[in-house]
Amino acid sequence: MKLYIFIIAALAVSGFAVWLAKFVKGRRRRAIGKVAIGDGVYVEEYGPEVSLLAGTGLPFFVDGRGGFGKCLLRFLEEDGIKVYFFDYYCALGAGANEKERVTTVALFDFKNGAFPDFHVAAGGAGLEEASGLDPVDVTSFGKLPPGLKIYGRSVAALKAFLTPERAAIFAEYSGWSAQGSGRYLLLYNGYSIVRPIKYGAFMAAARKLALNMI
Repeated sequence: MKLYIFIIAALAVSGFAVWLAKFVKGRRRRAIGKVAIGDGVYVEEYGPEVSLLAGTGLPFFVDGRGGFGKCLLRFLEEDGIKVYFFDYYCALGAGANEKERVTTVALFDFKNGAFPDFHVAAGGAGLEEASGLDPVDVTSFGKLPPGLKIYGRSVAALKAFLTPERAAIFAEYSGWSAQGSGRYLLLYNGYSIVRPIKYGAFMAAARKLALNMI
């Protein structure tokens, strides 16, 4: 009888532990869902699809290992633009230098976009991943916001795209990074997770910056 009671108690504790783990893991998703409820968007546990991210050609998604997204807000296409907000997990480096990177990002798919391959960091950390993009001498671009770091493949294409007028918006976005390739534009503010209480402001800032980049 005592053994029977012990087994029942052990199963109950195990079941509670599983429920608690799922509850804790889902807490961030629920909190973000409350922020986005006004937009009528459901927060997906995972996504976007790995094949979609790899197909962007963006170094942020291509160079990390085992990358995947969580807590996805997938907005319907509007005026030829699809928008995704999510947390992106991947591993960088190898051996003793390997580290996990988790970053809240905004991915914009401009149906008619034609971005050059570029990465711009506004006063924050430079490019971490080994992307094949080369650092560019910013002094040749004319008047740019201080602390701007630029990487790309074609300097001519970058100069045609990143005009002083377009680059000026980064003066308002210290710490942000932008990465583009073809129809895709990626934006994030440092290599960190955005707290739910600040998620609404993050989405608004990302949208404003993105619209100034096209």
